[in-house]
Amino acid sequence: MLDERLSLAAALYEPCEWGADIGTDHAYLPCHLLRNGICRQMIAADVSPKALERARENLTRQRLIDRAEVVLADGLDAVTHPCGCISVMGMGGELMADILRQGQNKLQGAVLVLGAHTELHLVRKAICEIGYHIVQERLCKASGRYYVFWRAEAGSAPLSAEEIRYGRLLWQEDSALLQPYALWRRRVHQDKEKGLLAASVPDADAIAEVQADIAWYTKKLEELTC
Repeated sequence: MLDERLSLAAALYEPCEWGADIGTDHAYLPCHLLRNGICRQMIAADVSPKALERARENLTRQRLIDRAEVVLADGLDAVTHPCGCISVMGMGGELMADILRQGQNKLQGAVLVLGAHTELHLVRKAICEIGYHIVQERLCKASGRYYVFWRAEAGSAPLSAEEIRYGRLLWQEDSALLQPYALWRRRVHQDKEKGLLAASVPDADAIAEVQADIAWYTKKLEELTC
């Protein structure tokens, strides 16, 4: 049984012959995709040997191991076959952006399903830089935390600086989560502002940036409550 986060990732997946899950951990997502015929074969990859041991155990228990390659590798180095869809999840935005840039030659037009925990703007920027564009930007809540997921496809559709920082398609969703998400994001920035202002040597540029974030989310909340 997938949680809300992995269920959303599965819903965004492109049915294909070969799929790849980078940062697979327990391989819950590959198991679901294989079991439901969304992918015929899967690469389940991680940099952690312990994670891959759990992944192999789960794939074996569900009698799916013969349709999977369990790979110890860094980022997209794990992609050993042309894939129709590649998921990268469970990490910070800076790391994910680096993985996309460094491994872009491995993509070969694969649909991307991405979910970063932090620094979402860095991922949006990297998506544009590698010649991809966001076709879906979806929100979910799991274990008390909000997650933003993207489905990205090959082709250019530039984003403005504002859209890179805050998202575009996300705010076009008909989702009851948008208002509480915007409230949460504003509160995160307000807490950050307090810390910056309390510093012995305040960083004027960082303060201005976080105040701009607060103002943006305040305006967005006004729009959402109209």
